[in-house]
Formats: sequence, C-alpha cells, structure tokens
Amino acid sequence: MRRCVSLVLTALTFTSLSFAQLPNLVVSSGAFSPSSVSRGALLTITASVQNIGIANSARCHLNFYLSSTTTISNGTVIGSTSVEPLAAGATSEVKQVAVPIPTSVLPGTYYVGWLVDPFNEVPESDETNGFYLPSTRLTITTSLVFGLHVPYPVIFIHGLNSNDQTWSTFLSQLDDLGWSFGGRMDYCLNYDGNLATGLLAPDFRDFTIQSTLNVGDYYTVNFDVNPDGSVYNNTVQSNMSAVVKQGKAMQSAIKHVLDKTGAQKVVLVGHSMGGLASREYLQNSVNWQSDGNHHVAKLLTIGTPHGGSNQWTFGILDGYSEAVRDLRWSYSNGNAGVYLFGGNENNLSSVGFHNSDVNCNGVVGDNITGLNQRNLPNDLAYSCVVGTGGFAGDGVVDASRADLNAYYVIHADTFQVNQIHTDLPKEIVTNLEGLDEPPYFSQSYRVGIDTLYFGTITTQSATSVFTDDYDDFSFNLSVRSQVNIKVGNISVPQLSATIFDNLYALKASKASNALAQIDTSLVLSPGKYYLEIQARSTSYSWMFPYTFRLHATPVTEVEDLLAQIPSTYQLFQNFPNPFNPSTTISFQVPVRGFVSLSVFDVLGREVATLVSQEMELGRHSVVWDASAFTSGTYFYRLQSGNHVETKKLILLR
Repeated sequence: MRRCVSLVLTALTFTSLSFAQLPNLVVSSGAFSPSSVSRGALLTITASVQNIGIANSARCHLNFYLSSTTTISNGTVIGSTSVEPLAAGATSEVKQVAVPIPTSVLPGTYYVGWLVDPFNEVPESDETNGFYLPSTRLTITTSLVFGLHVPYPVIFIHGLNSNDQTWSTFLSQLDDLGWSFGGRMDYCLNYDGNLATGLLAPDFRDFTIQSTLNVGDYYTVNFDVNPDGSVYNNTVQSNMSAVVKQGKAMQSAIKHVLDKTGAQKVVLVGHSMGGLASREYLQNSVNWQSDGNHHVAKLLTIGTPHGGSNQWTFGILDGYSEAVRDLRWSYSNGNAGVYLFGGNENNLSSVGFHNSDVNCNGVVGDNITGLNQRNLPNDLAYSCVVGTGGFAGDGVVDASRADLNAYYVIHADTFQVNQIHTDLPKEIVTNLEGLDEPPYFSQSYRVGIDTLYFGTITTQSATSVFTDDYDDFSFNLSVRSQVNIKVGNISVPQLSATIFDNLYALKASKASNALAQIDTSLVLSPGKYYLEIQARSTSYSWMFPYTFRLHATPVTEVEDLLAQIPSTYQLFQNFPNPFNPSTTISFQVPVRGFVSLSVFDVLGREVATLVSQEMELGRHSVVWDASAFTSGTYFYRLQSGNHVETKKLILLR
C-alpha cells in the first residue's frame, strides 16, 4: 500500500489577489538536505507556510512528496506536519521533518514537493499551495542504508502451512513508512524427513545465513525450508511441525536479532500458529536466552488459535500433521487437545496423527502440561488482532478463541477486524494499531541518548481504558545532566511530551499546540526516567511517524545554578502564538530591579498590565488570559532599568 496523491505542483507564486475574505496558505520557503541520499537514509526537509490571504486560517497540515516529474500523477507522500493557525500575513514556524527514504522508491532523480492543507481543513480563496524546487533535485542512489529506527526490532512469524511471504503486503507498507528490513531467518523443523518421529534434536536445523542479516527494524522467520536448505514448497512438512520445535526456533531467531542489532529486547508478531510459537518460547523458560531472560517487550498475535481450532483441514493440508495435532481444542475421540490443554500423549493414539510426541522428546506417553496451563510472563505487553470476517470468527479461528484475555487474567489490547483468516496479515492499519508502543510505565520501551527514534500515533483498542494514544519510553542517566527533548514530524493537532521520574512524579511537560515540533530542556539528577508521548490519533496519523531524540549534557550543581543566572535582559516570544484564550510570556532580567510588562493594542493603548513590581534576577513567566479581548494583533512590552523590548502576539478566536 503506497501513500499516493494525484496533483500538479507548480512553481510558487506570491499572488495576493483574493476573491473573498478568506485565508490563502502558501509555502514561502523550502529546502532539503542532503542533495544525494541512499535508500533507507534520512532526508531532512524544511519549509515555512505563509498566509497571504486577508483572513485568519485555522490549523491544518503540510505534506511532503517525492516525484520523478513536475507533474505528480502518483507522487509518494513521505511526511506530514501540523501547521499552526496563522493570522493574515503571518508566517509559520520553520517546519522540519526527518524521514528515511523508503526502500521501495527506485533510484533516480526526484523533485521534492510541498502541499499545504492536503486534507482541506482551511477554506482558501486561492489554491496556490503546492510547488516544487525547479533548480534543485534530489538524487536517490542505488545503495541501501540499514538502521534501527524503533526502540526494539520486530520479528514476524507466519502460521501453519505457510511462509514468511504471508507478510508481504504489510511489510511493503512498513518499507513505505521508512522501516528497514534486517533479513530472513530460515529453519527446517523436520530435518530428518521422518513424519513418524518428532524428536527435537534430529528434526531442528537452523539454515539462517547470519552474514546476510543487517541491522534493521524488522525481520522474518520462515519455516518453509527443505532439509537441503532450499526455501518454499518444502516436502517434509517443516511448516506443519510441532509447536515445541517452533518455540526452539524462536529462541534461535531472537538471539540472531539481539546479536545483530545490540537491542535489549524484541517485539514478536505471530500470525495464526506463529502466535503459539511465540507463546511456546515465552512460556517455557528453558527456551529463553543464555542470561535467563526472554528479552521480549511485546507480543502481538494475529488470528492465533489460543483456544485451538477444529477447522476441517483435509484436502487443504495434511490433517494428521504435528501442527494440526497441536492446534486442536479436541480430537475425534472426545479428548481435549493435549498441547493446549494438557493430558497424556496416549490420548492421541487412536486419532491417527503421524506421531503423538507432543513435547518432542522421543517418548510417547508423557503427561503434558498444556500451553494454557503454563504461566504467561507479566513483564511484557500483549495485544491480539481478532478476525470477524468468517464463520464464528475469521473462518478458521473462532473470535473468542483468538482473544488471549479469554485464557489469562491479563490486559491484552484486542482489535477486531472484518477479515478472514488468510487476509489478517494484510490488514495494515489494524496490525499497526496492535504494534503500538505500550501505554504503561512498567512496560515502557527503553531508549538511549542521542539516538533518533520513530513512534506512531494510532487508534486505541476497544478494550483500552485510554482514548488518547500514550506511548511510554524509559531512559537512564548516570550523572546529573541537562536533558534536551526534541519531538518532530508531529502531524496531529496536539501532542505532548512529559517526563516522569522513577516514582512517577511529574518533572516537565510540553505540548505542541498545533506546532510541528517540540524542543524543551530540563536538569535531571542521576536515575531512571520515563518519557511519555500523548496524542489523539487521526484517520491518517498512522501514516506519519513522529520522531524523538534525547540529548544529555552533564552538569554540576554549581553549573546548574550559574545557568539560571542570565547575563542580559531578554523578552521571549509568547507561546503559543497565535493563541486562544491564554498564552505564556517569559522574560529574563540579569539584576534585581523594577519590572514592567504590559500589553497594548494596535492603537498603542495599554490594555493589560501583567507585571509591575520589583523582581529578582532570573527567568520569569506570566500567563495572559485574554478571554475578555477580541481577536487581533497585540503588542507586549518589557521595561526594566534602561532596557525596553517589545514583541507582537496574535489572539485568534
């Protein structure tokens, strides 16, 4: 799925002719860097929006495009930012986006285009709102740059009688969003070719070529592998093997990804039996990594038969395979499914499966503790996508049996979608919602300093207690530091970034107020902290990931104190601006003295006195509540000692 538009971008003109008293938004300046970039590498784009109309504009958006021609018939949208309300004649903040060039974009030379108000949020008298840079073109090279843009890499695991190509549609969308593919990991799970036996050691073979793996945002696991290592169309039922073998493969796959990326954890996404393979790994600590930890941050299951599936399979696949044996909630003899619900392996002897060795230890007759009888780790996040497009569910798995909450007292966000079983991996928006970052501090994704990360604002599940999307991250400081938080590529009307300490006490918060970026700093002592990004999703916010970066500069307490002592007078621009109905005005004074801060209308009449008193040296802030005033342009003036400074502010009703 590509994000496309059909429009013609023309060179920008600053025609101010208005046919009605309406706003008219245009891009007044724009640039990008570098001029030559590899696929997968970051492109930085800057632009400013000006209202050349004669009326105030509401909040809207600015989209960014790539096109091989100046006529963008199918231009690729690579980013979007929020544009604040603008008074007539006003210019916006400088918008800046940093976006990876999608690997799906072919090498070549491209125009970079801008489009104001692509979602028609502002009525305009003139649609001169798009243009390209005719003298500067972007060269996209043939080389690929691999990198990790998310806190934890994602591993996709396919289902029964399938392979990693199950994910092709969804992963193509991730490529368009700038995600980087790290590689495929291949496993043959019936290496000896003997269907009558299920012993793990001779059946398991890792064919992953580690040298072909790269640092990436996502990886795939493939069980459709022959004993000679050839992939797809295997002849030994490798992708219909026991879930115990699949869990062993997940141990190997997670190690490969951790070793390659240096990440602390991974996110697992399993379709159908791929979800059970993930659970087999998580719920059997013998499978965990050598340090005794599972290293999983989140599990998303998509159409997974947590409670089994008795879908008739004969004629479609081998109904006597190990996989069909393990996913059934009951057998033709009336006994409950041993793998999921426990029991003795001898309960399967009369059914006719190729073998009854559920735990793959070479002995038949063991008492099995079912998967749903084992503890589920509570130190990670869970979510489920449940299909409702077929009989009783998705046509293969009943809706109630695809919901992990039905079997454990946990809170797994559940998303229902009207799709059949085989189409669930293609459901782009819902699966991205299931992948969303956790909203709880206890499940927060750990991030580092001086690393650019991407996050997504998505709609919350019907089972969530939240309306807004809360994305929680954690970071550690070893020394007292001034921490700078930058959030960019903000496409939603309102986004906030908040810092909490390890006791969940609020340390700082900053809202975007329709701006495209947040930039704020504070001094923090050594310890663990949480960064929480909060925003309300829109119908398109999933398409445009936000970015964030933390930077820490060590400071001593003396340096911290000195940093708070200004050397000059300064009046800062009010924030937000324009505003309705209140705004914050900040200023600093280098010495103790009398300070006056007043607001004037366009005729020079003083309409409000905000400060008139002796004040200590330092930085100060005051809020002006303009609820009783009409829309328009006002001026605020700071007087202290011999210093006089005036700035403009705009009240928009």
